[in-house]
Amino acid sequence: MPAHRLPPRAAAVTIAMFAGGVAQAADLFFEDIPIVLTASRIAQSPLDAPVAVSVIDREMIRASGFTEIHDLLRLVPGFLVADWPEGSPVVARHGLGDAYDRRIKVMVDGVTVNRPLSGDTAWTDLPVRVDDIERVEVVRGANGAAYGVNAFDGVINIITRSPATEDGTALVTRVGRNAFQDHGFRINGHTEGAIDWRLSGSHRRAQNFRARPDDKTGEPTYGEDVRNTLLNFSATAQLGARDELDAYVALNDGVAERGTVEDWQEQPRDEETRSRFLHLSWRHTLSAQSDLSLHLSHQDERFRAAWMTAGEVMVPIDMNTDGRRDEFELQYTNRPAEDWRLLLGAGVRRETVRSLRYFNTGTSLSGTSSQLFGSLSWNPLAALKLDVGGTYEDHHYSGSTFSPRVAMNYALTPESAVRASAGVSYRAPGFFESSAYETIRMDDKVRWVGVRQTTPVEPERVRHFELGYVAQFSELGLNLDVRAFHERYLRYLDSRSCIIGEPGCTPPEDYDPFPHAADRPPKQFRFVNSAALTRHGAEFSVDWRRPGWGRIVLSQAFIDIDADAEASDRDFDRSSPTTITSLLVLKELPERWQASLGYYRHSDMYWLNQGDRVPATNRFDLRLARRFGPPSADNEVAIVAQSINGRYPEFYARKFRHEPQLFATLRLSW
Repeated sequence: MPAHRLPPRAAAVTIAMFAGGVAQAADLFFEDIPIVLTASRIAQSPLDAPVAVSVIDREMIRASGFTEIHDLLRLVPGFLVADWPEGSPVVARHGLGDAYDRRIKVMVDGVTVNRPLSGDTAWTDLPVRVDDIERVEVVRGANGAAYGVNAFDGVINIITRSPATEDGTALVTRVGRNAFQDHGFRINGHTEGAIDWRLSGSHRRAQNFRARPDDKTGEPTYGEDVRNTLLNFSATAQLGARDELDAYVALNDGVAERGTVEDWQEQPRDEETRSRFLHLSWRHTLSAQSDLSLHLSHQDERFRAAWMTAGEVMVPIDMNTDGRRDEFELQYTNRPAEDWRLLLGAGVRRETVRSLRYFNTGTSLSGTSSQLFGSLSWNPLAALKLDVGGTYEDHHYSGSTFSPRVAMNYALTPESAVRASAGVSYRAPGFFESSAYETIRMDDKVRWVGVRQTTPVEPERVRHFELGYVAQFSELGLNLDVRAFHERYLRYLDSRSCIIGEPGCTPPEDYDPFPHAADRPPKQFRFVNSAALTRHGAEFSVDWRRPGWGRIVLSQAFIDIDADAEASDRDFDRSSPTTITSLLVLKELPERWQASLGYYRHSDMYWLNQGDRVPATNRFDLRLARRFGPPSADNEVAIVAQSINGRYPEFYARKFRHEPQLFATLRLSW
């Protein structure tokens, strides 16, 4: 079975899970066709999608050898991934990336999982592990028309395996160098009451970085040792011929050991995280052509990191934060006529954060936002599809925005189509960007100031246009996706510093700074709407397979960024490599053996803010695996070698080196 296609029952269940499309699912029950769910909230062929979408399927996930979700995005055209020992891994599309990937919307089964505080993603604390993923769909560009603010630079939808499509029990264990270990289980069950359920869990430990001196200053940088435990439960209940109920609950506990005794400010400590996720979904079939779905979700997180600096003055550092999101969404789909398709929906979201360090107050900050969204597609001709859509949002800080999109798809043949799409999308500032008052206090005095937001900021805006060509030549086993894009960013948010006490940089009340050298006066930062940017280029992906031989997936992106002369950061233009390459080769071998090679490259670039220059890098991964047991079983033993060409710089060349890894995997199922 081709890995880019879901089996009939899986296709039906997955579409129903995401969009409530029972009538659509019925059609797909009898047709083994490729589908995407994330482009417009409606299940459709990639040839009909109004925006470019990449799919990382289960075959690619396993062959890559990746054990972390963020690493999978190395397989997507134009995406950059970097890890660093001072925070969560970061993901960027076509550059403009920093320590917080807050411009990309990340979802699990259609539910947002970005953190309320900064809008970024805690990749190692997500409520799902790689082994539970059915596929990852990535919209390679702004998609505010479908998802509103914060779907500003792409959308990543992690779609889990449905309990209705699996049976039995599975165990997986991985062990490797530097005390690496990753153990997990999955138990699937069915009841007489038409309830399908799955219980899964995992425990992982990885030493991602070793302490090393800065290449230029000799000052110590520190290592990172991460431990993570996850437990989740999902269930699907068929309540009758017209109703289905889904439930998903996940708990995640993590600890990251960071710091070094050689740095008096960054002393060794444990940074503890705890996250909880709940998602309930009800779907009701109104008729053969229409359905209604309701979604409720809850996410809360707790981060605990507190320590004392070393030296003559003992300074308490308190990085503790709490965040919460509650969301309600209602969606209606209908096919009023054979050539028309309609989607309407509304949602309400409430977010709350609390942090003494980041807001200089022990009270919580909260805000409620609401959305109205919809899309309408029409086929005036058999080969022509027109799509209009948009989202109106009333954001608790930025007020009202409207994100429209117009797209046209024209089928050249039954297996190929061209696409033109244009729209406008927005990104609202997060709590930290809009309200930060970052301090260190001692004896009721403000002794240090980081980001202090004293002036309002406006939402970022991007006007985006793309031309695309998509082909799925089934007889050749070849999929092709080519895209050219032009994006114009306005009011791009960036940080700017000033010397405290100088004109326009008023000291905080009760300000008593730490002792400092006369030539190094204390500064504070604030977010500003910087100059406009233009980003344009082209990208393509080729996916070829032949049964019995294997598969080759190649992607390539060419990017150029031009910032206006008054831009706040001179590295904007250099924040994207001119080229990004990804290659995954799967080779079937005799006796149920399989070998795979991964190659990932980008040219010279700069990560912004906490990051810096990274030279052109090349990374090679190898995997050798053998299946055993009954043909229908998922039993496998594998050896994975990551970065076999050695350590390479990542995120900040002077400071951080990505370590090679070697591990073995044993997978058993019954």
